[in-house]
Amino acid sequence: MCRKDLPDHIQAKVNRMFPYQGPIPAKNPYTFVPINPSDTSGEVSTPEGRVSLPPDWAGSGTLTFAMAGARSSGKSLYIAVVVKLLQQLVVAHGGTFRPADDYTKETYSEKYEQPLFEEMGLLGATPPAETENAYQKRPLIFDLGVHERVRPDNGDSFNQRIFIVFRDVAGEDLKEENFSDRRESLNFFRAADRIIFLFDPMAVPRIRHLLEGTVINNEVGEDDPTVVLRNVLEVLGEERYPTIAMTLSKFDTLQQLADVEQVGKHAAGGQSVNWQKVMSNLGASFRREGASVEGKFSLTECELLHYEVESLLHCLGARELVNQLRNPMIGSEPYRHMYFVASALGSSPEGEAIARTGIAPFRCLDPIRELLAEVGLFQGKGDVNWYG
Repeated sequence: MCRKDLPDHIQAKVNRMFPYQGPIPAKNPYTFVPINPSDTSGEVSTPEGRVSLPPDWAGSGTLTFAMAGARSSGKSLYIAVVVKLLQQLVVAHGGTFRPADDYTKETYSEKYEQPLFEEMGLLGATPPAETENAYQKRPLIFDLGVHERVRPDNGDSFNQRIFIVFRDVAGEDLKEENFSDRRESLNFFRAADRIIFLFDPMAVPRIRHLLEGTVINNEVGEDDPTVVLRNVLEVLGEERYPTIAMTLSKFDTLQQLADVEQVGKHAAGGQSVNWQKVMSNLGASFRREGASVEGKFSLTECELLHYEVESLLHCLGARELVNQLRNPMIGSEPYRHMYFVASALGSSPEGEAIARTGIAPFRCLDPIRELLAEVGLFQGKGDVNWYG
């Protein structure tokens, strides 16, 4: 498909089209910084020196995600599950999905896939970056296949290979103690397309109390999520480029509150919260599964979920988290952010093992698909109306 000599009104539409259909820039998968298009060396600089890029990187597009959250918030579990869901999404839309290099293939298999999906156990804690076995210092890179894009200057279509990159971070490296010593190693956060920040509702003492005896394994990190978020925002500095996907993780635990008879009510921010009533609202977006992998992702539904989760955070007494995103540490503009919910497992673990009901992820793809929808990927046909 080739469009030449487009009328002015059509050309203007190409230039401002949403979802964005133009070329996606190639980025350094370690630093997330865009690569000069004239650089065809096939290598990039990293803190450990020059490294080779996967084949076909030149001219490709890169979508980058940085994980953040306190210890035990579920970052590694989230990656383990979302990679499987991404594979289903790509295949459902007629594509192929594969690790882009041997390191990704081996690391995902050994550290994520085997412990969770084969051994049906929980993942070990991500080691701090300073340790010798800190595998997360290298990115996980996956090939999403070739997709049709549009050149904004003339409306011509072309094929571009798209890669998606995840960088996991140990909660240990985001804690307050000696954070200034680690800040520089986290500069990739500044250039990420999305920062997925996981907030564990079990970090709220009253929620733990209400679910005592109902949730068998309620391991919670000792670090204050507001301090962890502040450290992430400190890394961003004045740039504030990424959108922060603030995600209530382990959401299956909150869903169980629908069946818990409350004795008294949880007071948060001067409000009394009847959690049984809140979580019994089956019409709420946070009680419904997200779009199927075959279906089109609705940004309208995403916006509705955003406001619902913001209200939940207020109910949880996490108002300071919300305030941090609205009131920047530097400058006057709020941080770009959206709110989500996710459950990687679908039910609480039984000790160190997955529940006998198996793995049933809930809305894990939403923070990923929001960006994919923004750039017009995996939305099906008819997303761009050229002549309307």
